[in-house]
Amino acid sequence: MNRPDTPALPPTPARPTAPPRADLSNWGLLRMFHFIADSGSITGAARRLSVSQPSVSAALQRLEGQIGQRLINRNSRQFVLTAPGQVLFAETTRMFRAAARAEALLAQQTSGLTGEVHVQTVTGGRSVVFDETLRLMHQRHPGVSFRIDIASSRQILRNVVDRVVPFGICLMLRPYSGLDCHLILRAEYGIFCGREHPLWGRRDVSLEDLRHTPFIDFACSAEGSVPEPYLILRTATGLGENTVGTSTDIAEIIRMISVGLGVGILPLPAAAPAVQSGMLWRLAAGKVRLEADLYLVTNPAARLTETQRAFLTTFSQVLARTDPDTILQSRTAEGAPVFP
Repeated sequence: MNRPDTPALPPTPARPTAPPRADLSNWGLLRMFHFIADSGSITGAARRLSVSQPSVSAALQRLEGQIGQRLINRNSRQFVLTAPGQVLFAETTRMFRAAARAEALLAQQTSGLTGEVHVQTVTGGRSVVFDETLRLMHQRHPGVSFRIDIASSRQILRNVVDRVVPFGICLMLRPYSGLDCHLILRAEYGIFCGREHPLWGRRDVSLEDLRHTPFIDFACSAEGSVPEPYLILRTATGLGENTVGTSTDIAEIIRMISVGLGVGILPLPAAAPAVQSGMLWRLAAGKVRLEADLYLVTNPAARLTETQRAFLTTFSQVLARTDPDTILQSRTAEGAPVFP
C-alpha cells in the first residue's frame, strides 16, 4: 500500500557563529600593555621596561590583533585609551595589585630574616625611592627592624667611609669617590623670608639686596672640609655674611625664617606647605636656580650582613623601576613633597 508522501521538514536555521574569544593568556603582552597605558607613551614604557621602542610597539600590535580590538588611539599628537583599552587597563591594574599582595603574603610566610637595618640621613632626607624601599622591605621581611639617625652630610660620608654605618642618605653636588652613590632625588632650592620680614611680598629683590641681610643657616654648613651643598649654595648666592640663627633641624630653620629672624635657603618641597599657608615668601633674587642632589651611599668594601644585603637588593630593585623623571624633578606645592 502506498503511503502518502511525508511533508518535508523546514531546514534547521544555522546557528550564528560565535565571535572568536579574545586571547588574554599571554601575561607578557598584558604586562607590556599595562606599562604602556600607565606611562602614557610607547617611549615611557620602553624606558621603564628597559626594552626598545619597536619591541613595545610590536607587542601592542600583537595584543590588539589577538583581542581583535584597538586599545589605544595614537598618533603624533595624541595617545588616548579606547573604551576596550580602559577596561583592560583597569583589569591589569587589579592584576598587578593582586600580584603585589601575593608577593607580600608569601614573603611573610617564608622569610625568617631578622636583624636591624641602620641608616643615617640628613634632616628631612626623604624620597619616594627610600620610602618604597622601606615599605617593601617590611612586607618581605617583617622580622627586620630599622634604625634611622639624623646627621650632617659630612658626618654621614665619614661614617660610611669608616664603615660605622652601612647606609647613608646625604646631599652632595657630585658622587663621592670610593663610595657607591645612587641618586634618589635632585632637589631644587629657593631663598625665603617670613611675613614679618621687610622683603615680604617683594618681587624685585636681587642677590645684591640680600648680601648683608640676616641669614638663617644649617649648622652642618660650617662643618669640616667636605663641602656641604648648603655651604656651596650659600657661597654661590653670597649669603651668610650676617648669620643670626642656625639649626641642624629643617623644621627649626623654617620656624626661624617664618617668624622673621632672617632669610634662608630651603628645598622647594620642604617650603611648599609654609608657602601655601602664608608663612613663607619665596624671593626671586634674580631668578637664580639652586640645586643639589640627594644620594644613598654605601661602601663597596664593607662586609654586609644578610639583612643588610636584602635591604640593598630591595633598594636596587625599587630604583631600577622608578621613573627617572621622579628622581630628577623636584616637586613643588603642586605635587607631593618628596624632599623632605
